[in-house]
Amino acid sequence: YGLYADENESPRGRIALAEALLRGQLPADPTLGDHLYRCLLCRRCETVCPSGVNYSRLMDAARARLPRSHWSSRLVTRPRLGELLANAARRVPLPGSTLSAIARALPAQAAAPGPGVYPPAGTARGRVGLFLGCVTRSHQGNALQAALLLLNRLGHEVVIPADQACCGALAQHQGEPATARELAQRNAAAFADLDVLVSVASGCSAHLREHLSGIPSRDILGFLHDDAAWPELAFTPLHATAALHRPCTAVNALRDQDSAQILLGSIPGLQLCPLGTAGGCCGAAGEHLLSEREQALALRQPLLQQLAGLDAEFLFSSNIGCALHLAEGAKAQGLPLETLHPVELLARQLAPSGEAQA
Repeated sequence: YGLYADENESPRGRIALAEALLRGQLPADPTLGDHLYRCLLCRRCETVCPSGVNYSRLMDAARARLPRSHWSSRLVTRPRLGELLANAARRVPLPGSTLSAIARALPAQAAAPGPGVYPPAGTARGRVGLFLGCVTRSHQGNALQAALLLLNRLGHEVVIPADQACCGALAQHQGEPATARELAQRNAAAFADLDVLVSVASGCSAHLREHLSGIPSRDILGFLHDDAAWPELAFTPLHATAALHRPCTAVNALRDQDSAQILLGSIPGLQLCPLGTAGGCCGAAGEHLLSEREQALALRQPLLQQLAGLDAEFLFSSNIGCALHLAEGAKAQGLPLETLHPVELLARQLAPSGEAQA
């Protein structure tokens, strides 16, 4: 609503439109679809609604009457193909190509850890399944490797099933609930008999927590924060300034505003500056950064303006879409900072076992 000053682009307006569609009072036409699909599904309205309206579920139901998949949602259900295209876009930059700029936004990445069982150094305290995701697997292998290192150091045996699938969030929000259910069933089977499923991307974490049955699902930051052994870890100092982005999926869906800041506070000398408003959407919003490009850029611009004034060396975000969107904008403006998932710096600064903080 802040961008358009149009009641149809507000939560209240979209609720009225969705209800009218579902009751057969409005036709499923493109104009109605535009209003429903411009919603970012950041769920910030749910955090302040006094009536507890489940807005996101209502939007998903309405969109199921108006399915509108972007080509990118087809790629994420084929992670190997997505990896090949991402690697090609990184190696062969195409001037003026948004996709190429996004693919090259993050620093060079290691390969994601492969399927298998990764034992801890000592006696295992539990068996944790690591969810690789789709875009995370192809664009943030460093974060997945860092999560694996931290989980092993904390005493968890980490299992990465070979037959895991996309979390299903994009399909769910693009009006394809049957596809989302099929993906959830595949993941439930792949991660059966484990203590917990841990995801690195907060967007995947939020969807898995609400739609995956049979196994508890956690976001990596919340899981590490709650781990009783975390205080036993030591980290080497790093005197640097960092901008901390708190994704809407973490704050509004997972209701976790503090884990990233608390965990990064374990690194002596690191100064954190909150970026934007906690729970406010940066504009990435799944595939919006491609399908609703103008809107995505408008929502990102205030964050880039703040970044330009921080003189930060690092930018942290715990959701892959947000990280790509913000890093692409920062790179285009020539801001000399490194965009990381919080676990990447935590793994980088992790002191050898038994070494105390300096």
